[in-house]
Amino acid sequence: MSSRLINVRLDTDRLRKAQALRERGVALSDVVREAIDERFLELRSESRPDAKAIIRRMFDEHPDPPDLPPREYDVHDRHAAREAILGTLRPVRR
Repeated sequence: MSSRLINVRLDTDRLRKAQALRERGVALSDVVREAIDERFLELRSESRPDAKAIIRRMFDEHPDPPDLPPREYDVHDRHAAREAILGTLRPVRR
């Protein structure tokens, strides 16, 4: 295992605490490793953003204007939505 030395600056109060731990036989490197592992586990266990809640908030913050006419396709039908989008992107050939 390759290891790296890190340098950490401590304020007066933390330096006093570190010296007290060292006097009691606690290895400061173990304290740092445990703190890193614990913080890393907290990061991994955080819940991911809820996509549905984010989208719901977007629609709440930016609703459709009241005079917007209804769409001519079912927005829940992905095939119909695709056709409508493509129809606006390319001219209709006749």
